[in-house]
Amino acid sequence: MKKILSTLFIVASFAFISAQTSRAEIKASFERMEKLSKLSFPKSTSVAALDDMNKEIGSSATESMAITPLVQNLYYRSIGESSDGVTDVKVKKPTLKECEQLAARIFLQTKNVQSIASNLTSVSSESMSVTNPLKLAKIGSAIKYAKTASTILGEESVFQSKAIKSITQTLKSSGNL
Repeated sequence: MKKILSTLFIVASFAFISAQTSRAEIKASFERMEKLSKLSFPKSTSVAALDDMNKEIGSSATESMAITPLVQNLYYRSIGESSDGVTDVKVKKPTLKECEQLAARIFLQTKNVQSIASNLTSVSSESMSVTNPLKLAKIGSAIKYAKTASTILGEESVFQSKAIKSITQTLKSSGNL
């Protein structure tokens, strides 16, 4: 009997620790979204590739800010709690279809962020060829925006991918119980 109780205690402890880690990740994700929403879109520059990339970053940021609350909602529904940490037995568990649809959006978002990151260095080097000092300030702020936003988007894409994978695995394993 002692072995069963100690095993249950250990399993409950691990579940609590993993839930705390996930809550910490959710909180970090929320903070990233706040930072992303506070970034101001730069004015257009004389470098067309930089302007186009910043437009892509802006649309990716909008999509990421739309996906993150959905991931957070699925997470809380999957553990049966509200976002305040209150247990709610009436909450509707997410379906595998919901997770798969969101996973497809996250996959497209991740691919978009990867292409932006790969273009960032070439656009930066192309922007450095401009020698007009009046245009350099705009270009500098546009490059700073691109680097900051792409870093935040990269971190958020990793979180979203990891979270949806975890939620999907939990849903698939719950059918085996």
